[in-house]
Amino acid sequence: MKPRIIKPTFINPFMGRGRGPSKEKIKETVLSHAKQHDQIVHGSFAVNTQLPEEYHRPAKDIDVLTHKPRHHMDIMEDKLDAMAGRDAFGEVIMPIVGKEGEFVYKVVKKVAGPDIDVVDYFNMQKIRTKRIKGIRYEDLYAAKRRLQQIIANPELRHRHAKTARDIRRIEAYERSLIK
Repeated sequence: MKPRIIKPTFINPFMGRGRGPSKEKIKETVLSHAKQHDQIVHGSFAVNTQLPEEYHRPAKDIDVLTHKPRHHMDIMEDKLDAMAGRDAFGEVIMPIVGKEGEFVYKVVKKVAGPDIDVVDYFNMQKIRTKRIKGIRYEDLYAAKRRLQQIIANPELRHRHAKTARDIRRIEAYERSLIK
């Protein structure tokens, strides 16, 4: 009788269904890093955090304001690669449309398909914030004002439809509070 060879397998607790870290683990890692370094989470993720479930719009990524965006992009890419156990994430630096000389620093998945963006880092701006569980989020009033500025800018016409929907979600929530 031939002996059966049993290969030991290491099961990484961060791996979800064998394809890399789950969305929840990635979200927890990004938010704990933002909390630790006193960064500001903004965009649709910050709005969703402050609105009830019925007013949510799916957030494709997490947008973070920080003083050293390139540094934190490098750190987050290394953390996510360690969670995946392989080189599963990459870095992309892109110019911001309508803002000369400013860039967005992205951590992206190296696989093709939906939900490729993970986290976007921007240079810190002075905005009104709200702390929820120790994490700084862009305040709803500041988010609404920023979205109205996007609507007023003709260079950002490609964002107008999505931005108008976001403003309607915030206004619907505000109306529900009045009743």
